Amino acid sequence: MSLAAFCGSAAVKEQMVEPVRVQWIARALVPNAPLNWQRDDQPDSIGGALAGTNDRAEFEERTGIPAELAQLCELLIAVGTQKADVPDSAAGFSLEGAESLLAFGMEWLDAVRPGADLRLIVPQFARHCLDTLLRPEFALAPYISPEFRDVGQRIAALWDREFAGQIPTRTEWRSVQQAALAADANTTHVWGYRVATFLESMAWPVRSVSGEFVGLFEQILFNWLLFLETEYMTEEERIDREHLLIGLRAMAIAPRDDAGNIGFDPLEPLPQSQRVISVDYIMSTMERTQKVRDAARGRKDEVIRDLMNTVLTLIRSA
Repeated sequence: MSLAAFCGSAAVKEQMVEPVRVQWIARALVPNAPLNWQRDDQPDSIGGALAGTNDRAEFEERTGIPAELAQLCELLIAVGTQKADVPDSAAGFSLEGAESLLAFGMEWLDAVRPGADLRLIVPQFARHCLDTLLRPEFALAPYISPEFRDVGQRIAALWDREFAGQIPTRTEWRSVQQAALAADANTTHVWGYRVATFLESMAWPVRSVSGEFVGLFEQILFNWLLFLETEYMTEEERIDREHLLIGLRAMAIAPRDDAGNIGFDPLEPLPQSQRVISVDYIMSTMERTQKVRDAARGRKDEVIRDLMNTVLTLIRSA
């Protein structure tokens, strides 16, 4: 299926974007990767308001923009902002975050050239992310095992061939997938777990994973930003943060029945994880947790803004 942004018409773009701009400036929209639109008693998202729908197919038909690109842009804003309920305000809420991040809400739409084919943006962004994860200076680099680093490098090589117009064989992909399974994400360091599972999920042709990329990337981005907070923690707090991740991993990998239910408590053998996930712990550390988040905000915003700039560069070059 071919896509042409805004049907190739500057007039169509203006007709669709300007009402959204008014709402965004008024902070009447809340970024949401599922492209929320008139449902769940929640505020509309940017993409939902743009197309007047939360259906991916309808969104693409009306805008000519790949739904996964809109979802990626919403995700990047969402992770750097916070919705706070304000009952007495006109919208009933406020959206808090750095202006540099909030500005992206319109920047990415303004960057779209009417008629541009944007289908390669998310695959190209995925390739950029893969390169970022494999860099020695990446925040979580010490926790990526040599086996998974090798898997990532092999994925990157096959993707590069794809972008060059070649088609890697099924045998080549199967070899990388088997290497990822052998590396075993479940046995990696807890801070490397999400990187490892991300690389497992990426061991496919890049165009085939682009539709699911945002959901997979959200998990690793969350972990990445969570790790940046540890610089501002005490040693005891850092240990508790690892226990939190150990518990989350235990719940993620616990066997489930056909209905998706877990038949036992995966945290029972993990008392320290139970402790840090408990309501009592969360309530007792809430003030301190907020101080840590505030201290790390600058570093986290910088990471998010760099990712936003990459998206903008890719859109403008399309």
